[in-house]
Amino acid sequence: MSVRAWRRSARYGAPFGQIMRQHARTFSLAARFLDPNRRAATEVLYAFFRTVDDLVDERPADADLREIHVELERWHRLVSDPEAAQVSCSPLARALGRVMTEHAIPPAYLHALLDGLTDDLDNRPILTFPDLERYAFRVAGTVGLAMCHVLGATTPSALTAASAVGIGMQLTNIVRDVDADLRQGRIYLPAEEIARFGGAEEALQRRRMSPALGDLLQLHVERADRYYLAGSAGVPELPARVRYPILVAIDLYREILRAVERRALNVFDGRVVVGRPRKALLAGRVALRQLTGYAQPTRTPLDVLGPAALSELQRVGVQPGARRATPDNQPALASA
Repeated sequence: MSVRAWRRSARYGAPFGQIMRQHARTFSLAARFLDPNRRAATEVLYAFFRTVDDLVDERPADADLREIHVELERWHRLVSDPEAAQVSCSPLARALGRVMTEHAIPPAYLHALLDGLTDDLDNRPILTFPDLERYAFRVAGTVGLAMCHVLGATTPSALTAASAVGIGMQLTNIVRDVDADLRQGRIYLPAEEIARFGGAEEALQRRRMSPALGDLLQLHVERADRYYLAGSAGVPELPARVRYPILVAIDLYREILRAVERRALNVFDGRVVVGRPRKALLAGRVALRQLTGYAQPTRTPLDVLGPAALSELQRVGVQPGARRATPDNQPALASA
């Protein structure tokens, strides 16, 4: 880490950027295009998200679940009072408290995320797609909401759009990580849909592709794309200087879906990784689109978000916006 990068991260008391670079290469690349202050805040938020997620997902097989519940409850208390968190003995809690205070991030967003992780810890079943949408909103849509405050776009329509992008990202993770999740005894695909696609359940049990499982995965690929495209309608509401990194993040995550499709949806053939040359190419294409302009997406988040996500938005204090994002004098975003 360069001295300049360390100082930027250390603005919040400790260098957190390494966590994001190590565990979220796609997100880290997009964050490089943010200004130093926003990037430092993003690094702190990611460190928090990663820390609490790892409490649940990376726990030892013999872990005492009661202790993890206690730790999640501790984080609930910390995010409830960001000012008090700033005097915590935890460097991450202190940094998170500062970020929440400086960017006016409502605690309700982070409470919802912690609730989603508690659902995971308690192995709450995902029976239907509304169950999955609710879960995806809690563990990823809320990340989009928090980032909106860091980026400077907090209208209801911008927040609604950001939650849609977050859900798309979580659906992408679920498709990509089917095999890894199975190894840990987890299935995030809705049980109702697994049963409906005859043969998909057996394929999952045997960890082998089948036409039925391929059709089920394709359904979720197409859903994720719809969330991305509808969510991207909110990008013009962002300050012009931060639109590019968000468009890069969306395109890089969508490329994971394209890479899965190029493998004929065989999620058991190793974890999909988008290489650096491809990432650089996609980032360049986004820059070109910013210069040349594209038509606005034809669908808004309200065309895609289901009742589960809309209910969760209201639960965290966001009244879903009905206004379509309208282009200003900046080049329109891509809807490819």
